Amino acid sequence: MHKFAARAAVVTVAIGAAVGLAATSASATATSSWTVTHSGAYTAHAVNPSLAVPAATLNCASSDVTAGSLQATSATGAGIGTIGNITFTNCNVAGITFKVTMKATPWKINAVSVNATHPTWVNGTVSSISAHIAGVGCAADFTGTVNGHYDNTAHALVIDGTGTGLVASGASCLGLINNGDVAAFNASYAVSTLPVISTP
Repeated sequence: MHKFAARAAVVTVAIGAAVGLAATSASATATSSWTVTHSGAYTAHAVNPSLAVPAATLNCASSDVTAGSLQATSATGAGIGTIGNITFTNCNVAGITFKVTMKATPWKINAVSVNATHPTWVNGTVSSISAHIAGVGCAADFTGTVNGHYDNTAHALVIDGTGTGLVASGASCLGLINNGDVAAFNASYAVSTLPVISTP
């Protein structure tokens, strides 16, 4: 029985955090059912998350999923968890302070498969992401899906910056962020309740 212990973000952001579980390109055949022990409410914490577009990188000191939930069972893994609230602390672009907020909730955590190359990893996605960043002379929205994996040995949910599913819109940022820019989100979230997700 393959086990997925979600000790690392949404998200989260999310995060988020939490946060979230996310999918890598090196994934195995999708699994059809999942069971979660220690399901229910959780929180999660990440240190030094970042969000990069071609011309700029947003760096934050930390990120926290302050309201998340995991289902006890899921027939497909889709929406097995949610990120209801995720925060980002002390964020900046080239030394200019930025604020990051959620625009729509919840963000969804989706378990997909056990990684074929690393059997202690669980692949998945964090979808329905909708966030807004704002600083002096610059604002943009980011919506979509991020990829990564959960490392059951390190107890880390790793959002690895791969994929093209998180995209900028509504950008007004002096050319640093442009509509259609694909964002690379990188974070590793530790989940407080140490849930375990198993698949037959």
